[in-house]
Amino acid sequence: NLPRCPVFNSLMQVFLWTLKETGACDVPLLYKLRHTQEKLRQKCGVPSIRCQSELGNVFYMNDIRSIIAKDWANPQTRPYIHVYPEVPEGGIRKVWHANKWRHEMDTRMLSPMYDAGAGKHFYVDELAKLQDGTFVIPIRWVV
Repeated sequence: NLPRCPVFNSLMQVFLWTLKETGACDVPLLYKLRHTQEKLRQKCGVPSIRCQSELGNVFYMNDIRSIIAKDWANPQTRPYIHVYPEVPEGGIRKVWHANKWRHEMDTRMLSPMYDAGAGKHFYVDELAKLQDGTFVIPIRWVV
């Protein structure tokens, strides 16, 4: 259950009782279930940050850093994260196709490194050697 939409102990006990009555194996005690939920929330959950508006209203925000870190670590979402500007075939269809990413955006806001595989990493504003032996200093990565 979600921290902002809790299942009260009395209802959770009904769930656990129903599991036992229907023959489920290894049904935990309520205390153990709540303890496990808390450990999972601390390890895997997204922390909420307490904020207060100018008018004194209290509200909570999810920590965007934690959300982004989880997206990068998730093998199902990581392939959909675009970090390099692209030169499209045809018209611009995605934000990473636009001139802003390719020409105007501050390079410190874009990906500072390119992973060429086999343990080779290249960085913006650092000396790199091309296959023909020429030395260059990359200023932006475009795929």
